[in-house]
Amino acid sequence: MNARGVGSLPVIVLVAVALFVGCSLPDSGDSTRLPESTSGSPGSTSGAPELTADTTPPEPFEYVMGTDVVSARESPMPGKGVSYLDPAFNTTVIRLTDIDEDGYQGPGIQNEYSRSDPENCDGTIVVMRSNTAAWYLYRPDTGELLASLDDVFHDCTAEPEPRWDHRDPNVFYFVCGPELRRYDIASKESTTLHDFSKEVPGTMAVHTGSEGDASMDRRQWFFMAVDDDWQMLALISYDLEKDKVIALKKDGFPDKVNGVSSDMSGRHALVGYDELLEADVFSVDLKTSRRLSDGSNGHCDLALLPDGRDVLVYQNIRNDYICMSDLETGEETQILRIPFEVNWDIGLHISGNSYKTPGWVLVSTYGAREAPEEDTHSWMDTQLFMLELVPSPRVWRLAHTHCYTSEEATGEKVYYAEAFATITASGRRVYFGSNWGKIKEDYSEAYEIPLPAGWYSGVPK
Repeated sequence: MNARGVGSLPVIVLVAVALFVGCSLPDSGDSTRLPESTSGSPGSTSGAPELTADTTPPEPFEYVMGTDVVSARESPMPGKGVSYLDPAFNTTVIRLTDIDEDGYQGPGIQNEYSRSDPENCDGTIVVMRSNTAAWYLYRPDTGELLASLDDVFHDCTAEPEPRWDHRDPNVFYFVCGPELRRYDIASKESTTLHDFSKEVPGTMAVHTGSEGDASMDRRQWFFMAVDDDWQMLALISYDLEKDKVIALKKDGFPDKVNGVSSDMSGRHALVGYDELLEADVFSVDLKTSRRLSDGSNGHCDLALLPDGRDVLVYQNIRNDYICMSDLETGEETQILRIPFEVNWDIGLHISGNSYKTPGWVLVSTYGAREAPEEDTHSWMDTQLFMLELVPSPRVWRLAHTHCYTSEEATGEKVYYAEAFATITASGRRVYFGSNWGKIKEDYSEAYEIPLPAGWYSGVPK
């Protein structure tokens, strides 16, 4: 993620954006409140936010479960707006973007990353990032490019990291220089919420490393404040509701900090490092911390369990399992073995955004088109699947990505061909990037998968 730079943004006239009030998801069905965790941390916010789990009745769908090897079938790249039925897993894949039709700043585009939700709270607009760091708003139902965000982000010195509000579908937050800002797409007004250079003099920019997020209710935030040389001056804990910096931590880190994030509930800060193979979890007041398991500082995301506990789900780079750690206790649970003995060329990204469907994460994998010499493709190669967060989990297979980082495993890798698949907070759509087998530098288009209604209760036991 740190390889992504801020490029020059194109000047495109903003087109009309549909206005929405309130934030009720279509066909939401009844809902039940998620239980609140009884755990807490010094300086934490008071309890988990009042958010609900999806209890939509399931519609008929032929689920493909388990870890059998299912080879990808070559298929022509679908046109923009065209639906493609994955022949192996029965899901519908829709191409959202097309560089020739949309005219976005190329050479490719997709959702920002697996750990951020590109979709606003009622599922009517998504934010997409071109592979040269230009940003756009799209309609997911039609694929219409609504607007360029050039004018919104024009004075930002780092990645803006846009994050949608959890209640207002017209509002997202972003960082710009030393400031946290709010943007309303209805009024087209940008408002500065806080300038962190007041608390940390010399701050050139605040950011999360492009992999962090706020709490589900958008109250608790954590940022790195950096100077003109991109050296970290302080880790910041910030309460948006009170507009208050809760705490600063300026030193005492065991390694260079690579990324920071709030957990779902807003009770913990996750801190990842450049070289250290363990991640740290801090209390909101940054006074106490817990070191997670050896190997926990791999590709990861924060998620929520059905009982309200916050967990980190990650590729453990020591034991070759997808694991999760309870942020309150640090206890690690091994969930699923990664089949490196079949194919060593497997990369993973994890998306835990879907707090409406707690206890599940989306996993996307990437690699070369050809398996390494003397290896074969494994069941996990270049796929999207939902993973249950329990030992001996259910594995629901979603789709092949048709996305390859190189022809051969030893070839030079195309970074933007890693799919970076993400699931929305509602648990109703998946977005990912794919070159659809056209392996060329930094090329990808954005695709979406609408998940079957009621899958949260309909996935076979």
